[in-house]
Amino acid sequence: MRPILAVLAALLLGAATLPAQQPDYGTLDGRPFNPKTDPDIDLFLGHWKDNPPRHVYGSLIERDILTKSAGDPLKPHTRSAVLTYINRLTYATLDARTSTTPSTLSGEQVVFYVDSGAGTVTAGGETADLHSGVGVLMPPGIEFVLRNTGREPLTMYIIAEPVKPGFTPNREMKVVDENSRPVEFTNVHWSHVFKNLFAQSDGLSVIGGMGPVWFDSMTMGQPHSHNPGFEEIWFSVEGDPAILLGKQVRPFPAGAAYKIPPDYMTPHSTINVKNRPVKVFWFIVRTVPEPPPPSYSMLDGRPFDLSYDADIERFMGNWRQSMPKHTHGSLVERDILTKGDPLNPPSRGAVLKYVNRYTRASLYPGYVTTPETLRGEQEVLYITAGNGVITAGKKSYDLYPGIAVLVPAGLEFTMRNTGSESLDMYLINEPVPAGFRPNRELLVVDENTQPAVTSDGHWCGIVKQLFTTAEGLGTMESVITCAFSPMTFFHPHSHVPGTEEVWTGLGEESFVLFGKQIRRQPDGTAYLIPTDSRTPHANFNLSDKPVKLFYFARYKDHDVRK
Repeated sequence: MRPILAVLAALLLGAATLPAQQPDYGTLDGRPFNPKTDPDIDLFLGHWKDNPPRHVYGSLIERDILTKSAGDPLKPHTRSAVLTYINRLTYATLDARTSTTPSTLSGEQVVFYVDSGAGTVTAGGETADLHSGVGVLMPPGIEFVLRNTGREPLTMYIIAEPVKPGFTPNREMKVVDENSRPVEFTNVHWSHVFKNLFAQSDGLSVIGGMGPVWFDSMTMGQPHSHNPGFEEIWFSVEGDPAILLGKQVRPFPAGAAYKIPPDYMTPHSTINVKNRPVKVFWFIVRTVPEPPPPSYSMLDGRPFDLSYDADIERFMGNWRQSMPKHTHGSLVERDILTKGDPLNPPSRGAVLKYVNRYTRASLYPGYVTTPETLRGEQEVLYITAGNGVITAGKKSYDLYPGIAVLVPAGLEFTMRNTGSESLDMYLINEPVPAGFRPNRELLVVDENTQPAVTSDGHWCGIVKQLFTTAEGLGTMESVITCAFSPMTFFHPHSHVPGTEEVWTGLGEESFVLFGKQIRRQPDGTAYLIPTDSRTPHANFNLSDKPVKLFYFARYKDHDVRK
């Protein structure tokens, strides 16, 4: 048997060889999380509920979300003290029927972004209504008053920026109602539905631009990073999204904010797997030109285009969408993935090039298969439900959930269902390469007693090895199960020609980033990664329970056992 590290290298890193020069937009940095080199992302997060209140402008109650950094912007000494170019991001409340005292800003200007309630703002003799979605750019040197005219608190986010030397501020406040503004775009960073609120042409000093960003149901942004000299901030306004920040996932409830560590290697993305849109707010400072990104800093950011991007639906299959057929006398099989083209499938799920077929098979209660001898092919069985026995030669083995069986070519075998429920399994049929020497007996592995061989495969995969080439696989090189703990995200990466990698959902529903889109992956749904070197995939788990997937792969041409 090959040493375990060699197995894992082939299994988890075989399709992600580091390029020497050109940026590779098909993958992110695949190294496991390392607290010595990766940023502590929780230090870059803040929520107003975690900070004490104070009063400003007389009666406005303000609570910090993100504040000024006291040291290294990449290694904050205090949680949420991360700002280099912005003075502060806060959340403020004005009680019902309350007004601020007349106030005038000096040395800074602020943006009020109204979250809820009703009121007015008066400055320079002008009065404007305040309600959810209204933004006010208040320059220095103008006296202003905020009033709550409703029966509920008037709440708002406050973004305070310094007035840089030589800057000429506006002479009056600028008020924008996001609700009446048109959408600027819907496909930058794959899926951002963006409305511009203010830009430097509107009177911002150091901030380059800002505005609300909606993420529609089952979408996420392009994971990408930022370089030193940038300060990009996101705060959550409405809904219940999650964020990928670096190699970790965090909830992103309303009132929370984060800054992207500007190290050009920490990607970020907002993820929405809910059934309704979510709203976040974005703003950015750019103090230096943006250099070409290094390898492994971002995925391909071009808008989704079916003339270029894979139609991922064709690379997915579920046994429930196919019709039954019988094999082995009494075994009922239903196709999941079939022979086809791994780049241009002629039909949904017709993607396999190296494996003959991948099915879900059932043996009904009381049934026995006919004696079967595989010729020129062999099979892997992975039991998911029921109880039974498999017999070959003079040896019999119990079958129950978690048992995996490698049935070699040239060995007669039968299966019997010994329980009161259907004996269900996944079945992989692979061809036997020329000159290959198959096993002489059944090889049976109980996943339940197998140790995990890694818990950080592609960042977070908890892998249990079932079979490898060394144990008797002919065409395939690895068969495993891979579990994902709650709130984890797999390393996004793509695959090259010659690869055949398949993932199948087991039990609890999970999600997959597939290309530039998100899909649910319920039990029985499998996908093959297109071998175009530019379609990334990443399984992820945003639930409170672990999820598990069944996996098999062939990576490249390899020696077979003679």
